Amino acid sequence: MLPKPIVLIVEDEEESRETLQELLELEGYPVQTAANGKEALERLDGIADACCIMLLDLFMPVMDGWQLVERLRADGRLDRVRIVVTTSASHQAPAGFPVFEKPLDLDKLLRTVGAIC
Repeated sequence: MLPKPIVLIVEDEEESRETLQELLELEGYPVQTAANGKEALERLDGIADACCIMLLDLFMPVMDGWQLVERLRADGRLDRVRIVVTTSASHQAPAGFPVFEKPLDLDKLLRTVGAIC
């Protein structure tokens, strides 16, 4: 049986990040985390080929979700990593990505991750 692909959680709120990480790890997914877009880019340098999905918050310090999406578009990595936006402002999410409104429906999120990964 092949190992499950990596899920990258990009979320500045530590409690939310840790909760999502624990939930996904209980489902057997290897998880990497980042507290902002800059950290996410650094993580992707080592896992881009093994990362099947990025759960992306929009409002973060240092580099926000919109800036991260633009950087990924510019360097071509957006084609390799699926993004699901997790936000409390779904009306501001970049077009073309699935959006989960906070507070998250964790069962629905798990089904989405399972379908993509």
